[in-house]
Amino acid sequence: MQETLAAIQNDSTLMLIGGIAIAVLLAIVLVVVVSAMRVKVYKDRFKNLLFETKEKSEHITNIEKELQEYKIKDAKSQQELAQFDETKATLKTANEAYLDLQNKFNENEKELSQIKAKFEATEGMRLALNAEHENLKERFEAILEENTKHRTTNARLLMKLENEERFAQAMKQKKDTQGKA
Repeated sequence: MQETLAAIQNDSTLMLIGGIAIAVLLAIVLVVVVSAMRVKVYKDRFKNLLFETKEKSEHITNIEKELQEYKIKDAKSQQELAQFDETKATLKTANEAYLDLQNKFNENEKELSQIKAKFEATEGMRLALNAEHENLKERFEAILEENTKHRTTNARLLMKLENEERFAQAMKQKKDTQGKA
């Protein structure tokens, strides 16, 4: 083992290959770390979007409950109009209440449509982020596969280089022994 380390330290080519191997390893580690950070950022964004979507869904539910309450109030107003049709003053008051409820209903309906539009936009953003996440995941897998190929190639080259070095040493020893004889 020490002989191999000494041979590597004395041979500048092996030192260069070792340096290149370390540089490639550091580049791969950098790519993996950056990818992991991106995945975490997208994960956090997705969680935030889910939280906002949940809040908006609850808000929509509350608005729908209010809408039902307004419908109930509207129905009661209609009954009051039918019951108190005899008096003009009561009818006028009931009509004003009905118009007021109708305006509130329209305002709530507008607000509901705005919230639905915002929800759809948020859903679109979520789908786009999911698609981007899938693309990044595919790229990450492709990079890992390429990294594995490079490692295999590097190992083969290193083994070939070691075999050639052994062969060269054997030839040198053979020459030395023939030269002495």
